[in-house]
Amino acid sequence: MRTRPETLSAIGLFLCLSGLCVTAFLAGKDKALFFVIPSETDSPRFDVQAIEDFSEKEFLLTYEIPGSERINLSHAEYPVTVIATNSNYPGILGQNMPEGAFFSKQAWRGKQRHAVLNETAAFAIFGSANIVGSRFRIRNDTWLVTGVISDGDEDKARIYIPSSIRGGEADALALTGMDEAYARNSLKTLGIQEGNFSFINMAALCGLLWERAEIIVLLFFAFLFLGLLEPLIGGFRKARSALKKDLTRLYPGELLQKHGKSFHKMVCFVLGLVLSPTLALLLFLRLASICLPWQDIPSLANLNPEFFPLRLPGIRILELVSRFFFGFSLAFLVIFFYNVWRGKNHGSAVRSKQTTDTRSR
Repeated sequence: MRTRPETLSAIGLFLCLSGLCVTAFLAGKDKALFFVIPSETDSPRFDVQAIEDFSEKEFLLTYEIPGSERINLSHAEYPVTVIATNSNYPGILGQNMPEGAFFSKQAWRGKQRHAVLNETAAFAIFGSANIVGSRFRIRNDTWLVTGVISDGDEDKARIYIPSSIRGGEADALALTGMDEAYARNSLKTLGIQEGNFSFINMAALCGLLWERAEIIVLLFFAFLFLGLLEPLIGGFRKARSALKKDLTRLYPGELLQKHGKSFHKMVCFVLGLVLSPTLALLLFLRLASICLPWQDIPSLANLNPEFFPLRLPGIRILELVSRFFFGFSLAFLVIFFYNVWRGKNHGSAVRSKQTTDTRSR
């Protein structure tokens, strides 16, 4: 049995719409996050003490200052990625601590050599995640392991240490659970301005991914309502002809009593002709109200992969996948209605030809 083209396009449309919903759902786990990323190479950097002072006065911020080191144990050396940050890191980024705890704010202030290993580093170096209280050396300094963090990096051994010891300046910031307008205004005290930095609001980005699915549904119904106009016009003409014919032999009162069906059909077609374009127009207005704010959402295409590499690249991939499904959804939507329209016109042509052949006989 041959599958009709409109059926195939409908299946493709459904699969792409499902893909849009899945990518939006996966991105939703980070929707409370807000990233501040430099958009230019000469953007100002942030002194870690200034960030700590800001966190005490306004709201919590965190950051990453990456570097490379080698851990020394009695029997071997291990290359690791060292991330200097503050005590707010796991709380803001929503990362779990399967063992122990992240270094405290007091440890940061006291410049205590406390370190947190990710699971990859724990198993690569110590062979276990149960390592709280263990010690290791970086260069000539001894560090105490306070916990193991589940950061999702299965390839690289990462160690988190207080930035008060490591030093350096932060390029990018992360925060959570804040109103965007309030956050933007407050961060100006750190020298963060619109031109130098991109503000990536994950709630807005997640909303965009869901809105792409909503756009497809709204377009479907808008085209559906517009497609109803042709059969409604045809039905209206037939109902009007039937009503005129009845009025030539019946008074309006008799018509309503004896043949009210023709009058009711006429009214229904009139209502349909009014409602269909009205509903389509309302849907198109809704589409415009959804799409116009998209221009204010910064693109993730040119993000530097060095900033929060365990979070932003994954979000960027989800956005690209969503864009892929959105484009194909639009294509399948157009193909579906084109095939429906072509099939309807073909059927009308066949019926017209059959009628002509019947009359000629």
